[in-house]
Amino acid sequence: MQLEGQPDILSYFWGPLMAVGASWGSEVNAHISVSVLGASIVPDKPRLLCVIYKHNYTHDMVLQSGHLSISILAPDQLFLIPLLGLRSRREAQDKMAGVSFFLTPSGDPVIDGCVGWLQCHVLRTWELGDATCFLTAVSERHRLRNRSPLWWNQVRPSLPSEWLEQWEVKLARNIELSRRLMVWVR
Repeated sequence: MQLEGQPDILSYFWGPLMAVGASWGSEVNAHISVSVLGASIVPDKPRLLCVIYKHNYTHDMVLQSGHLSISILAPDQLFLIPLLGLRSRREAQDKMAGVSFFLTPSGDPVIDGCVGWLQCHVLRTWELGDATCFLTAVSERHRLRNRSPLWWNQVRPSLPSEWLEQWEVKLARNIELSRRLMVWVR
């Protein structure tokens, strides 16, 4: 049951906005994600789960390289949503143009001005049909700013209508792809 005027209860399971970055060969890429969460209670062995949908170019780069970066986005980084979240590297050959970033020791991009970043190495994967769940070991973590993360459910109502229209078109296309591929109850 949905209460009128209230967000869908499932929206509370989306994490803060992150830029998941990867490198493979001479290429770097990043996309916006709300599907990164902690997966360890052992302080000296931090792990994260990162779900990456197969329609994201970053997905294949992480599978090939075995590593990724996570940039935790800050509220003043809304401008990254159309650059990293509304277009695909499959459509825009130079998706990272206009995005200021530096590279981790593994060569993955970290977004300048983020709250903090993590370097992760893939330990294990799980096939979800439309996505892959990556269990990663955090090898480096750095807090860069004293800011709170950017949360999708707080940001979405304030986005320009043009961005929301682009998001709805992209989301509808991705839902159709996922509907055909995802693992689900038969």
